[in-house]
Amino acid sequence: MKKIAIILCGLILVNLLAAQVTRIAVLNFEKNDRESTYITDRLKKSDFENVFAEYDNLELINMKDTKNAMKELGYKDPSYMGKNEIYTLGKKIGADVVIMGNVSIKTSTEFKISSTIFSMKSKDVTALTFNVTKDTEERRQALKDNLIMKIEEFSGGEIDKLLGIGKQHFNSKNYEAAEETFLNIINMDPRNLDSAFYLGLINYIIEKYDVSELYYLKALDIDPDNRDVRDYLSQTYLKMNKQEEAIEVLTEIAENEEDKEIWLRIGFINQEIEYPDEAQTAFENALEIDSEYPEGQIALASLFYEQEIYEEAIPYYEQASQSYPDDDSIQKKLAFCYKKAGLLDSAIAQYQSIIAEQPDNFKAYVNLANAYNATEQYQKALETSFKLKNIAPEDPRVYILIANAYGLLKNYNNAEQQAKTAIDMNPGLYQPYRILSEVYQARGYTKYEEYLNLEERYKTAFGKEADDLLVERDQAKNQAYNLFLQTQNYLNDAKKRTDSRNELNYISSREELLKQLLDATKKDFF
Repeated sequence: MKKIAIILCGLILVNLLAAQVTRIAVLNFEKNDRESTYITDRLKKSDFENVFAEYDNLELINMKDTKNAMKELGYKDPSYMGKNEIYTLGKKIGADVVIMGNVSIKTSTEFKISSTIFSMKSKDVTALTFNVTKDTEERRQALKDNLIMKIEEFSGGEIDKLLGIGKQHFNSKNYEAAEETFLNIINMDPRNLDSAFYLGLINYIIEKYDVSELYYLKALDIDPDNRDVRDYLSQTYLKMNKQEEAIEVLTEIAENEEDKEIWLRIGFINQEIEYPDEAQTAFENALEIDSEYPEGQIALASLFYEQEIYEEAIPYYEQASQSYPDDDSIQKKLAFCYKKAGLLDSAIAQYQSIIAEQPDNFKAYVNLANAYNATEQYQKALETSFKLKNIAPEDPRVYILIANAYGLLKNYNNAEQQAKTAIDMNPGLYQPYRILSEVYQARGYTKYEEYLNLEERYKTAFGKEADDLLVERDQAKNQAYNLFLQTQNYLNDAKKRTDSRNELNYISSREELLKQLLDATKKDFF
């Protein structure tokens, strides 16, 4: 059924974007003097029909139909019709352009045609004056050189104006008006790239992804090598759960431009749909373009880490840690990989050796503390952190390291104090907020367990004991809820301060559990 709907959508779009014909309505051209009678008669009886017949993109609406429509609407003299009346008439007969005018004698052999051209699309009006003679061929050629050219020129300028209006509507988030404007342009110029692109983008925003896809494909038909269109099309495919199509489109960009960031995106998509080999190839392609690309190193290291291929992850985490020495999640995972690969003892010995030779080596202390944490030697991690404090007492990263060690030792008061010290020194760091969220979640969970225990005791209690337990239970539940709420606030603070994919994934997993805990401890009103 879905395929049928997509096919029907495609057919509608193909019809919509097929070559469009501009329909012209000509109102009676009036004579300003008796001498001009011949010219006005020729214009109405044969000239307009013959001239417009030569243009495939222009169609003259039967002049009798136009005249009848005027009568039905009660319009008698075109020269007294205003914009609103002209628009009403044009809409009734399905016109795109309405033309009206008059003829006056200039010399014995030459006549002046004064005409007005009205656009149904933009409601713009333009005036045109030119000369003709009684000679049929010369007169019709004058119509082609002046009137027809002006109509086509007017339409071209009209498109530019409509594009500006459409973009203005889009920027104002008036998507309905923007869509209508861009559809008008497509009707006038089926191969207008900007309109096809914006129609794709509008339908993406309003979540009509099937239609968005069709317009982006149309835009690619107009400009097959357009990078932006391919990029946006890939995002539409992802919304439609067409990951393989998204990969195909992005791969064409990456291969044509040797774009490491696009290869990274391809890798993440493959990872999401559990194609680890393809993800690895994409990440390696990114690093082939730039071997020192830290995001590529982290991505490849994380891929190996998730597959528990820890030894393969180590060199990439080592390189990434050089680029992001302050990202403790990388340091921790590196230490964990050392542990799993059976290399942690030698790594600890190496860090200790570096510190012995270079007592002020900041990174060696950080790595040693993380290595101790990975082996659950939390007290040694704390001691190492305090040694680092003696070396760099003004560095907020030291207090983050100390806070982390205190948190692992479940000394939550000291962990909170050290994290807040780091925030006072540099409020822009995300790590202290993450540590505070862990502290408050641990406290909240303790209260939550207390609440559950009191709930069980309350079920079998009677009298005053039951009343007392009910009060204690509700207090514990409320305290747990408030602690979890503060946890959420700290997590949000951390999220605002980092763009690390690893850290954001960690926060996301924490948020899922936290939502359940908040739901379990929120106040009951009945």
